[in-house]
Amino acid sequence: MTDFRFLILPDGRRLSYVEFGKSDGYPVMYFHGTPSSCLEPAMIGEEHFLKHNLRIISPSRPGMGQSDRHKNRTFIDWTKDTIALADHLAIDKFAILGYSGGAPYTLTCALKIPDRLLSAVIVSGAGQMNQPEVKNNLDLKHRVFWNVADKFPFLRPIILKKMRQYREMSDEDIMARFERNMPKADVDTFKKNNRLTLSKQGVEETFRDMNGVAMDVRLPIRPLGFELGMIRFPITFFHGKEDNTVPIQVVEWMVPRIPNARLIAYPNDGHVSTICEHFDEIAEALLKRLQELKATAAEH
Repeated sequence: MTDFRFLILPDGRRLSYVEFGKSDGYPVMYFHGTPSSCLEPAMIGEEHFLKHNLRIISPSRPGMGQSDRHKNRTFIDWTKDTIALADHLAIDKFAILGYSGGAPYTLTCALKIPDRLLSAVIVSGAGQMNQPEVKNNLDLKHRVFWNVADKFPFLRPIILKKMRQYREMSDEDIMARFERNMPKADVDTFKKNNRLTLSKQGVEETFRDMNGVAMDVRLPIRPLGFELGMIRFPITFFHGKEDNTVPIQVVEWMVPRIPNARLIAYPNDGHVSTICEHFDEIAEALLKRLQELKATAAEH
C-alpha cells in the first residue's frame, strides 16, 4: 500500500507526496511528467534508488493526484512549494530530477533557487511544447494533443478523459496500442517489471481532479517567464533519439542556450526507456556534486 504523505503549505493548500528509496539517503526531489503524479518513480524501480542510496521525494503538482489546485499558478510558483517541502523535511540542499513535463519546473528551480541545489538533471524533457522544434518533429497524435492544449482549451477535458480510460483497458489492448505508437525500446521497457500495472495505478492517481490536470497541461505551452541564458546552475540532460513524445530536436536547440548544460543522448532509446534503462548513469549525474564534496573534504 502506497504511503501517501501530506503537507499543508503556507497558503493553506495540501501538497501530496510519496518517498522512495532510503529514508536517510541522498535527497532528490522528483518532478513528474505531464500528466502524471507522485507515483511515477515506481516505474523506474525501488531497487535502483536503494542501489544508489537515494531518497526520492516525489510530490504531485497542484491539481494532480491528491494535491490541491493552485489557481493561475506559474512555473516560478513551484519553486516555493519545493522549498516548503524541503524545509518541512528539514533538508537544506537537495538534487532535482525532472522527467518529461517536469523539465520546465527543473529549469525554474535551477534559475531561482540554485543555493538550495546539489545537482539538476532532466530526462526526456524540454522547456515548452509549442516551439517549432517540437511541432515540426512530433507525430500526429502528440501534435493534436498540444494543439488542443494551446488553441482549444475547452477541449482539454475531453482528451484527458480519453487518456483516463487507459486504466480500464486490458493489458493486451494496451500493449497493442503501445506497439503501434511507441518506439520499440519503450515497448520493451513496458513489458518488464510490472510496469503496465504500475502505469495503470499512476493513471488512477493522476486523474482524481480532471480540471486540476487540465490546468497543469496548459502550462507547457505558456512562456517560461525567463530566458534560458539566465540559468547558470549546471544541468545534465538525458534523452533518447527515438523519443516521439518530446523530440530530441528541441533539447538540442535548448542545451547550447543554457550555460553549463550538457546533453547525453541515446541513439536507440525512447521517452520511457531512457529513464528506466539508463538510471545508473542518471544517478551518477545526480550524485556528482556529492562526490566532489567528498573529494574536497578528503583533500583537507
